[in-house]
Amino acid sequence: MIIKRMARFIREHDWFAVFVEIIVVVVGLMLALQLDGWVEQRGERQKEAEYVQRLISDMEMDVAAIQRAIDIASMRLRLADLLMEVSREPAVAITRPVEFVGAVNQAAYTYTPSLTSHTFEDLRSTGNMRLLLDQDLKDALYDYYGYDQSQRQYRPLQFATEHRHFELVAGILSHEQEVFSQDTVKFFDPYNMDNIENAQLDLAEVRAAAERFSKRPELVAWLPQVRHLQIEQMSVHQTRLDKGKSVLDTLHRY
Repeated sequence: MIIKRMARFIREHDWFAVFVEIIVVVVGLMLALQLDGWVEQRGERQKEAEYVQRLISDMEMDVAAIQRAIDIASMRLRLADLLMEVSREPAVAITRPVEFVGAVNQAAYTYTPSLTSHTFEDLRSTGNMRLLLDQDLKDALYDYYGYDQSQRQYRPLQFATEHRHFELVAGILSHEQEVFSQDTVKFFDPYNMDNIENAQLDLAEVRAAAERFSKRPELVAWLPQVRHLQIEQMSVHQTRLDKGKSVLDTLHRY
């Protein structure tokens, strides 16, 4: 329709009408492009808001999991300290019998939470990281997940330390104590340690296990390594926690 009108105006040499038609077409195209851009931008901002909410949910779960990991490492540090006390004075074991029996194995356990990285990986793999307009937020995310990844390289060393500890404590507990530990103690929970001594153990057998424990020089010499393992765990987890809280604060301000 427009082309026919312009052709007629040209044949009639009505150049003003031709000019007006051109202006109408150009303005119409510009408005259409601007509308498309606005719609696209609005869609991207909506996606951005959805990603931010997903990241907040991920980080809140991570912060809780990392705090729990710190509490677990702190508890196991206390177990390592108990074993060091028992190595110097076996009688200490009968004042905390259940804790001692559990500590023989669990003092060297390690726990590293798996971070919730689904949203971050989605942003990175799809190229949607560009939707986050705050460069500080993007830097904080890369720093947070990058630090966690860098620390994973030390997991084999932690496993080796655990394995060595299990070798050294083999035979310390009697079969009955091992069964008791497996069936009753299982895994100590840092939020329920006040109730563990309610279980009953033969104190004479606990004292005998403590004597065996204290008479293994290689095991006694190894205990500071177990203690250091838990201190290192607490330090790494605390750094994870600080970085996670920083990301979460940035997200809430976004």
